[in-house]
Amino acid sequence: MNETGDEAALRYYEHDRSDPLPVVLDALRETGRDAERVAIDDLAGIDEFHALGRPATMTLAELAGIAAGVDVIDVGAGLGGPARFLAARFGARVTAVEPTARFRDTCAELNRRADLADAIRTVDGTATRLPVADGSMDVAWMQAVAISVADKRAMADELRRVLRPGGRLAFFDSFARGGGDLHYPLPWADGPTESFVVSADELRSVFEAAGFESVVWNEQDGALAEIAQRSFTPTVDPARVGLSRLMPNFEQRMGNVGRNIAEGRLGLLLAVLRAV
Repeated sequence: MNETGDEAALRYYEHDRSDPLPVVLDALRETGRDAERVAIDDLAGIDEFHALGRPATMTLAELAGIAAGVDVIDVGAGLGGPARFLAARFGARVTAVEPTARFRDTCAELNRRADLADAIRTVDGTATRLPVADGSMDVAWMQAVAISVADKRAMADELRRVLRPGGRLAFFDSFARGGGDLHYPLPWADGPTESFVVSADELRSVFEAAGFESVVWNEQDGALAEIAQRSFTPTVDPARVGLSRLMPNFEQRMGNVGRNIAEGRLGLLLAVLRAV
């Protein structure tokens, strides 16, 4: 039986099978930080699996109107950096959905060590199979996830299903700019069989067809300008507690991101959409 696109993307994240938790905790200890009672800002260099890190999360949270008591579903939560930020800084109630068991388990344990286990529920699921009831969420949150989802319409329909009328989709991801095939490997894929980057126009069309309307839609320069208005000062050196500790061939993958952007092959999209 042929492997589906979503299966190939999930296999990419599962194939390493190494446990990220001891890597994260050892990195904290090496810098003299407390690994038993974790401060979320100490993790910001290693638990934000998307471009521009914490400032991008800060921007998206403000634009999406995250506030105390808001029910957020974080789709593709990874190690849980944004989920912990939304819970700790805004008082949101977060359901962190993560299909990769080693990330999901690490997310839950870091939540416990950050004293956020009661505010964040960590569950198994994917962008096309979210384990929550219809119309139960105020905000659907996605950062650097759609690039790994083959069926964009199924993804958009599922996001709309779980949102209450008037709920928001907070979305930050890469899009194809038409400058040619991407250079690989990238942080989310070794090659094109695991990568599903589409144009911003295609994303907008899919979201609108699923029942969303754009509130904020910033492509590349607009996204960068918006994010540049927020600043974050790391509490530890990101070179010591950063994604290079977890991502194989980190320099090559990040270098290809920059090359693809510089050559007009890849861009960043920052958007908030309303469920109608």
